[in-house]
Amino acid sequence: MRQLRYLIAQTLSVPVPMVFISCTTGFQTLMGMCAAIANAVRQEAVRLARWDQAFEAELRQWEFEIRLPGVRASRPRAGDPEASISAAELLRARLLYLWERGLRDYGYGVVIVLDDVNLLQAVDPQALMLLRAVFQDLHMYQARYALVVTGPLELFSEVRDVAEPVTRFFEHLPLANFSPADMPDAVREPILAVHAPLAVDDEAIDWLWQRTQGHPYFVTYVMHYAFQWAMENRRAALTAPDLQAVWPSVLARLDRGKFRDDWNAATPGEQRTLLAVAQGRMDQANRGLLTRLVKKGLVARMGRGQYDLYHPMFRDYVLRAAARLGG
Repeated sequence: MRQLRYLIAQTLSVPVPMVFISCTTGFQTLMGMCAAIANAVRQEAVRLARWDQAFEAELRQWEFEIRLPGVRASRPRAGDPEASISAAELLRARLLYLWERGLRDYGYGVVIVLDDVNLLQAVDPQALMLLRAVFQDLHMYQARYALVVTGPLELFSEVRDVAEPVTRFFEHLPLANFSPADMPDAVREPILAVHAPLAVDDEAIDWLWQRTQGHPYFVTYVMHYAFQWAMENRRAALTAPDLQAVWPSVLARLDRGKFRDDWNAATPGEQRTLLAVAQGRMDQANRGLLTRLVKKGLVARMGRGQYDLYHPMFRDYVLRAAARLGG
């Protein structure tokens, strides 16, 4: 997402409003989700320095309140009655209002990014259908909103079974792990960006790829602590032996800060299935639970009837956890 923001900023000569929302089941309802999107776009509009004062004053008067079981959108005027509106109406009306009152005149388009959009299906199975309907309607009004969503690949195959138009609505750009050829830039560019006097040699990068398999989260996590270690120890370069030295500490932090949460996110039955997959006992893995674990992001579907844990380091953690529990 940061790279997307960077590319947009670098390729355009004018600032473009960009809204990034991490989806969560904490929205609880479609109303909550739509109110969050509308509010984020409004706040981004207010933030831009080029809005005229009259439009900014008008924007600041619009607020969205989540009042169970619905959402109220109102401009505070004496005597105006409160009106309850549907989630789709709220999102469509607010985004169209912002477009017609200011965005269109300035020539702006707006990029709205919903990260982990698959979590919205837990809020309401119709969430993606609603988004499709709203943004198609906005396109009919020539309102220039670009919707970008991220989610697991399985999301789109599932959606295709339920509602083909949703799959056609999005252009798919699969994101994968860093390849060995990608790793030098992935490791060195963030260091160059902060002008830190630290070099990372090729052997260290190769060692890191072997351990992380190029998974962006783990590459970033390891380098975060390796960078701190190098700065504290006034090192001018990071080598493979240096990474080996900090690895036990990094792995312990991952165990506590991520893998334990991943393991606890699974039910006891799912944990037994995770262990079966980790030990290569696929004949003892519950197929129904495998589907649930894929949706939770703990298991990856490698092919027809073939599954593995999402990363070798998590597989190692599962084996260690089972050993501690006597499994």
